[in-house]
Amino acid sequence: MRLGIFGGTFNPIHIGHLRVTEEVREALELERIIFVPSYLPPHKELSYNVTGARRLEIVKMALKSNAFFEVSSFEVDSGGSSYSIKTIEHIRELYACTPYFILGRDAFNEISSWYQVQRLFDLCHFVVMSRPGAPECPLSEVLGEDAGSFQATPRGFINELGNEIVFVEVTAYAVSSSRIRELCKKGRSIRYLIPEEVHDYIRKERIYSEDVT
Repeated sequence: MRLGIFGGTFNPIHIGHLRVTEEVREALELERIIFVPSYLPPHKELSYNVTGARRLEIVKMALKSNAFFEVSSFEVDSGGSSYSIKTIEHIRELYACTPYFILGRDAFNEISSWYQVQRLFDLCHFVVMSRPGAPECPLSEVLGEDAGSFQATPRGFINELGNEIVFVEVTAYAVSSSRIRELCKKGRSIRYLIPEEVHDYIRKERIYSEDVT
């Protein structure tokens, strides 16, 4: 199975998340993309302390209309810090495949700081999406000595196990979860930045309103 993994806090998920993963799906002919909301991200604080269970429910709402997208509760159910390697191992075992791990260029540039980074490239392919303002650093700068195990290909790099690093140009959207939270706090409209059902739910539950701590 050609399967993608797209993880994040999704606090909240928005149309940018959905559109770029749809573009990746088409570009790489993936059969399915699994969205994995994190429980506690190891590299950032979680604004508004929105629980994993609630963010998971919101992601489910957002994905309902796309048959190629589904959501995994693995990290939320596991609790504790969410590390990508644990999720990748889980998906590999569950689906008996080598998944494509999808992330932005900015995150990829910092991948050397990730937990057990040396093993990550043995377990999955990496799909690196373009991000405005994120530099296209040489692989040697990103991976250091580990870059020597990769050979260049027309669309990126490949290692001796056949695992690829693929670079995909995606549409740049001027929308972010932090901007949506800011608009909610100010009582301003977030319509058309997120799926309609998600918009209605967030407004009804006042998830990111100013009086929420």
